Formats: sequence, structure tokens, C-alpha cells
Amino acid sequence: MKPHPSHKSNIKPDMEIIQSKPFDELMLDELIFNEVTITDLDSHMEAPKTSSRLVSMPYDEERALPAPISPCSSQESVAPPSTPSITSQFVDIESHYLIDPTVLGVGHHGSVRSAVHKLTGKQYAVKSIYKSDPSVKIQGLVREVSLLKEMRHKNIIQLVDVYEDADYLHIVTELCRGGELFERILQKSNAPGDGCFTEKESARILYQILKALQYMQSHNIVHRDIKPENILFETNDEDSPIKIIDMGLARKHYGDLGEPPMTTVVGTPYYISPETLGKSYDKSCDLWSIGVISYILLVGYPPFNGNDNKEVYAAVRRGSYSFPMEDWQHVSIGAQNFIASLLQRDPLRRMTVERALRHPWLVKNLPFIDMDESRDAVEVVYDKASKKDSVMFRGLFRPRVKIT
Repeated sequence: MKPHPSHKSNIKPDMEIIQSKPFDELMLDELIFNEVTITDLDSHMEAPKTSSRLVSMPYDEERALPAPISPCSSQESVAPPSTPSITSQFVDIESHYLIDPTVLGVGHHGSVRSAVHKLTGKQYAVKSIYKSDPSVKIQGLVREVSLLKEMRHKNIIQLVDVYEDADYLHIVTELCRGGELFERILQKSNAPGDGCFTEKESARILYQILKALQYMQSHNIVHRDIKPENILFETNDEDSPIKIIDMGLARKHYGDLGEPPMTTVVGTPYYISPETLGKSYDKSCDLWSIGVISYILLVGYPPFNGNDNKEVYAAVRRGSYSFPMEDWQHVSIGAQNFIASLLQRDPLRRMTVERALRHPWLVKNLPFIDMDESRDAVEVVYDKASKKDSVMFRGLFRPRVKIT
């Protein structure tokens, strides 16, 4: 059975709520969102050429550290290496790249176009950010570039070059041609049949997201805006690898070393965690977002709904959601437990990324993973009432669940 139209209404392309821009330092009583105005790159191309500078030095929003933009050496650029490194130069981006004027997409404070490196002929993506936009925070851009420079993972977008001129900051990354996960959710949910993605398709996508998150956490990075719009497919193939993009709201946080919880409210409606709204959160907020994505992948609509953002936030704060029988009857109990283990309102009860990667449902639907990987996380218990094997997580607060 397809989800009820009222559920699907929030996944339609013309609806703006689920595709709302991320917000930061949101006043919850006012629920104000900044509208981002993107100035066309053509205005930059017609402007006098100015020298470019490499953006450096991270910015920590909690400590309000200064974030100067430092000039770099004037050495000429060479072709992007096989393992990209940020180019340091006093030259304009158009000296090295041919930029297509066609906008591929609009992201957090920037428009994205394709570009061809003149020496190699390779295609890349260029995110151009108009610095005079009042909603743009230079310190945030500095932090984003610093974090991207640190990332080296197959499921995280790879930084290639950074250029800055008088008007724009240009971030050059690898180019993904397969579109957003959000777009594929729309296609799948509007196609004939039950639900959205199959469990095996969902597990494959979620495994890659979790591996990327595991890598980020190993570098003490919290993304804070994981959502389908920030997940791209490399190609148009059904089994294309995915890439997490947009570190605009990401930051370093050393919670495991005793750093106090983060307090700045950032995120996107539907995917933001209850503790983020409560202004006291850590890295587990990203796992809540993955729980929301898991739910959407299987039925095509979000678990927390409302007529407006205020109602959505209220539902998120309560942590109240359900698995309606008419929409979830084709989905296994194991998948539902995977979601429920991520959508724990209490972060202490929420699955860690390591436990999520070893969850029996995920392992069962990924044939390339050895089942031994999950055995240290669960134990099988025979349920006399149902005459089925049940799985109980070892450790505190892990619920007993039935796996079909």
C-alpha cells in the first residue's frame, strides 16, 4: 500500500518546508529563516580581475575565535593531483578553470556550477559564495574549508581547490552527476508499488552514510545538517556510491574529551534532534538525523510532521512518531527497530555509529558484510510466545527486538 497522500504532501517538489534552508542561532519563539540571495556568477566574470587568496584557520563558534583570511604563496598552480590538495596562489579561478554558467544547484549560501580544469580537462564542481550576502558568515566559510581540507573518505565530498576574490569565495570539489538523495526519494515514492526504497537499497545507502559519519567522528567532526539534500550520488546508476556534502554547519567538538555540550541551535526542520532544539547536544545529534532519513527511505515521508515548522519542532521535542500499519506492513520489524534505535529521544539510549553499523538488520541486508561483525553487539534470544528468534543488544538501554 502506498503512503497516505497527507503523508506524501511533505515530499512533493513544490513544497518548501522539507527543503527549508538550514538555520543557525534560531530563535525558537520566532522561527525566523534567512533567505539566501545568490548573485549570478556572470557579474563576477565581468568584474575586474583581482588576486585570489586561500582561506585558512578554523573558526570555533562556541569560543568566537578570530578567523583571518591569510594570503598564500604566489606559486603557479599545477594540475590537481590524484590526491587533491588545496592550491595556494594569487591568481583568479578563471586562470585555471572554465566555469559553466549553468547552475546545477543552490546550496547553503552558494550556487553550484560545473567547471573544467584547463590543464587536465577534468570536470569538477564549483560552489560560488557571494561574500556580501548578509546571511553569509565569513568565519563559517573558513571553518567549512578547514573541515573539508581534513576529510579524506570515499563517502565524503573531496575538496580540490579554494579561491577567493573581492566578491566571491569559490570552493572546488569533485563532481557528482547522480543528483541528490532527495530527488531519488521523490522518484521512488511517486512510482507504483509499496513504499519508497527497498530494504536492501536503503541498507546500502545507510551503510555508506554511517561509514562517512564514523570517519567524521574519528576526526571529532559533527556535521549537524545530515539530510537527503546533502547526500549526492556519484553517478546515475541505481547502485551508485553516495557522498555527503556541505560542511557549512559542521564543527569540531571534543565531547569525548570532556568539552561541554554544543548549545547553538543549527540544522534543518524534520532532521534536527530534540537535544539540539534544547541547546545541549553532542555528536549523537547526527545519528538522530540518520534515523529520520532511514524512516523516509522506506516509506517516502518523514516521521515528524506538522502543518508548519512550529508543529514539526513540537513533534521532534516530544520524540513522538509511529509506524502506521497501512504504510509499514511491508517493512520488517528489524528495519523498524533499526529506526527506533536511532530515534531515541534520550541521546544516551540512542545507537552509536558503531552499533548502527553492526545492527542485525543492516548486516542482513548487506551481503558483502560478514555476519561476524554484528555478533559482538547482539545476542539471539528465543521468544516462546512468538516462536521466533529475538535479538537483544548487549549493554545498557538496548531494547529486545524481533528480527524477521
